[in-house]
Amino acid sequence: MTTTKQVRAIVLDEGPHWAVLDKPAGMTVVGGRGVPRPTLLDLAVERWPDARPVHRLDKPTTGCCAVAKTAFGQQALSEAFRRHLTDKRYVAVVCGAPLWEKLDVDARLARIDDPDLPKERAGKKGVMAVQTIDEQNGVRALTRLRVLACGDGIALVEARPETGRMHQIRCHLAHVGHPLVGDVLYGATLRDFVVGQDVALHAYALSVPRPEGGRAFVTARVPAAWWAFAAEKNLTLAAVDELRAKFDKTPEPPPRTSTTSSRPTPRGSSGASSKPSSTSSSRGGGRSDAPARGGHATSKQPRPAKPAHGRAGPTSSSPRSSPRSSPGGGRDGGGRDGGRGGARGGRRR
Repeated sequence: MTTTKQVRAIVLDEGPHWAVLDKPAGMTVVGGRGVPRPTLLDLAVERWPDARPVHRLDKPTTGCCAVAKTAFGQQALSEAFRRHLTDKRYVAVVCGAPLWEKLDVDARLARIDDPDLPKERAGKKGVMAVQTIDEQNGVRALTRLRVLACGDGIALVEARPETGRMHQIRCHLAHVGHPLVGDVLYGATLRDFVVGQDVALHAYALSVPRPEGGRAFVTARVPAAWWAFAAEKNLTLAAVDELRAKFDKTPEPPPRTSTTSSRPTPRGSSGASSKPSSTSSSRGGGRSDAPARGGHATSKQPRPAKPAHGRAGPTSSSPRSSPRSSPGGGRDGGGRDGGRGGARGGRRR
């Protein structure tokens, strides 16, 4: 068994406020009572003194694990994980060959702290918390599964958890009859995995929004010991490298562009749009052809222009005396400019 003192975390990618580390097997992410040191966070603090946790993996799980370098990074990344703006992908070696190719497991989980848990299920440390399926009192958990390859009595499965519950992947796989190889806590029939890693679960990819902008796509290679185990069981792991290559090349989403500046806001028969477009048509009183373009039918007649001698007279046919605000436009239609001619003359009355 490899001890934690003989391993160190490798930085897979980093930015000014964040980093993704390749977590080794058998190492706890954050310290606590009775937790062996160093933890993954201890290793991060040695390199970045203000490092803080934002993401956790189970002790036997390997692969991509995010940490924050700054307080700002912790706040931004914690919010991203809370709002499910991250993309977490795992590969697992499971007992048996699933009859399905793809399966979404939507089963509620409830945590149990059982002091009478049998030692063979609780592992070497004895009592520990476990998850169980509880549709009445549990919290919602969703895991998307896909079979990548099959070997002799085992299979390689991709797991994409949409939620982040403790032991979620492990419990869901056991729930569908295919626990992780080596996971005695959840009833694995094949108990021995590889030296140094008790449970066959690896976080091969992680995508997070960068606190400084953009998005990071990070992947981690499957531990070398997996390949020897897979070869003995006639299981190929090539699919993992193919997934990593595709994940690395995932393009960032293009910036959103507004189309309101290139086309006028559509108008209905009842009046102007409630949200004027950013084109010149939103000014209302700035164009003399606004009523003709709008095509609005209204029973209210436009007010005639005021003659020079101060009394109301017949409407002039000159373009200067025509109203410039669109009928039915309200405040958005022609109030701000006031409109030269008719609209301004109307105010003087």
